[in-house]
Amino acid sequence: MSNRFARCFCLTALLSLLALAPNAFAQQASPGGSGAEVSTEQFQSWEVVCPPQGSQGACTMNQLITNPQDGQPLMRVIVGYPPELEGRPAMTFLVPLGVRLPPGLQLSVGGGEPAQFPYQVCLEQGCRADLPLEPSLLQALRSGSSATLSLFGPRGNRMDLNISLMGFTDANTRIAP
Repeated sequence: MSNRFARCFCLTALLSLLALAPNAFAQQASPGGSGAEVSTEQFQSWEVVCPPQGSQGACTMNQLITNPQDGQPLMRVIVGYPPELEGRPAMTFLVPLGVRLPPGLQLSVGGGEPAQFPYQVCLEQGCRADLPLEPSLLQALRSGSSATLSLFGPRGNRMDLNISLMGFTDANTRIAP
C-alpha cells in the first residue's frame, strides 16, 4: 500500500513542485505577464523559490547541476513539501532525455546505502523521478556535504552526478511547513 501511495503521489502531488520550474533546465524563470514575480533566496548551493504573495503553492528549494566542462545543464534537483505527504518532504530529479529508464536512479549520501527509485515520466523537457524522503535520508542530507545521483546513459554507462549539500539545511528549514 505504501508503494501504491508513493506512485499516486508521484504522478499528482509533485506536479505542484514543477509548477515553479516550467522549464526544467532554465536558470532564470521569467514571470508570465501578470507583473507578479516569484521571490528567490540563495542558501549557498541551494536556491529557495517562493510563489508570488497571495498565490497558492509553497516554497521549494532547487539546485541546477551543470557539466563542469561546458557549463551545460545536466540536472535540476527540487525539494518541496507537497500537502499530500502531510509535512514530509520529497525530492524531484529532472534529467535530460536519453537516459536508460529500466535501472532507474540511485541517490547516496556520504557513502551510505543508496536509495533506488524509478523514473515517473519523460516529456519534451526531460525525464522526472521523484523520491519521498524518509526521515533517515532527510537527516543524512541535512548533515552531509555532498550526495551522488547515479543514472545510466543510453549505452548503459553509469554516470555519477554530484549534488552539493552546502546550504541544504538552511534552505530546508526555510521551506519546511
